[in-house]
Amino acid sequence: MRVLVFGAGVVGTAAAYYLNRAGHEVTVIERNPGAGLETSFANGGIVSAFTARPWATPEVPRMLLKWFGRQDAPYLFRLRPDWAQWRWALQFLRQCTRERFEHSQKVSLRLSTYSYGCLKEVREREQIQYDQRADGVLHLFQTQQQLDAAAAEEMRHPDSRFHPETVGMRRAVEIEPALAASEGRYAGALFFPQDESGDAHKFTAALAAAAERQGVTFRYGVSLRRLQANGERIEAVDTDQGRFEADAFVMSLGSFSPLLLRKIGIRVPIYPLKGYSVTIPTDGHDGAPCVAIHEGSRRIVMSRLGERLRAAGTAELTGYDASISASRTEAILDVTMALFPGCGDRAKAERWAGFRPMTPDCLPILGRTRYANLYMDTGHGSTGWTYACGSGRVVADIISGREPEIDLSGLTADRF
Repeated sequence: MRVLVFGAGVVGTAAAYYLNRAGHEVTVIERNPGAGLETSFANGGIVSAFTARPWATPEVPRMLLKWFGRQDAPYLFRLRPDWAQWRWALQFLRQCTRERFEHSQKVSLRLSTYSYGCLKEVREREQIQYDQRADGVLHLFQTQQQLDAAAAEEMRHPDSRFHPETVGMRRAVEIEPALAASEGRYAGALFFPQDESGDAHKFTAALAAAAERQGVTFRYGVSLRRLQANGERIEAVDTDQGRFEADAFVMSLGSFSPLLLRKIGIRVPIYPLKGYSVTIPTDGHDGAPCVAIHEGSRRIVMSRLGERLRAAGTAELTGYDASISASRTEAILDVTMALFPGCGDRAKAERWAGFRPMTPDCLPILGRTRYANLYMDTGHGSTGWTYACGSGRVVADIISGREPEIDLSGLTADRF
């Protein structure tokens, strides 16, 4: 079967890889000159196999009020005269209840653990190197009350695989000696030894190269214009370089998926949440951590990527504005340098912003649409790096007529 995949981020590239392994003739259309150059390019780097959590938590409304009006707020809503933005924001806030959060969390962990297994298989099969580290993740908390509440929340999960180790700062410094400079600023941490980190862009580029060697065609520098529908099927896609026909089509355009889908009458509640990262060179410095870090008070994650330290965080609801805010990247740098003062040269930090394709419940949309040969693999939010391989395998199974290996309830488009 001829399959067209739209988008060569980590999600679309993984889908193309699995479709090729299933025996299909696969072409990927990507507007950028290479794979993994948008949302996958400079994300936080953590593969949250056992800690994938929806952002729509019961604490979010209170956090929004606490940080209201501050440009360095972890969550910043820049409301615009855009009905899609207002509707998405209201739907997101509706998800911030205990019942809905716990349901979404179960679905999230079902997909993340499955995807982690797929990632390990791909990594070993293709011998992909991407600054991967398997040292776990430390979630830091400033007060004992916050630590105790977070630990109690994690222990609610019935599966002990998801239970972290609750540690004081002395033990946290044993796990990550670079924390010694900030030991007195935190009460303790939750340590998740199973989680990993790595460079999503390096992984995506290497996976694209492996897929290309095995027969996948990547058409870079091609911009999509419109899907051509005929009755209940998609016939082709129009681009700035002509018309491409196929037997099946996979939507993996992330935040830009709704813009193409609405032209054929499909509306999905995916909206871009802009996130920021800074990447600090660590060569010649000995104060950078090796264990991945999650700084709980500011919602900032940090990953060691070879001779670089990546720090990422914040969510800005501001439409498709891709500009880089100096104040928001400075806020990330402030937290990072305060936590690890000897990690590297602040003046050489590289700043980046990208769009997280977020649904209101913070879960991706996978599977079939009302068009018989159009499939969804999009809306992965802040955890596309975590979900990508599992999602790609699921979609490849569906297109190939096989039953997916995991339950897709809570992940299909009909939940909205």
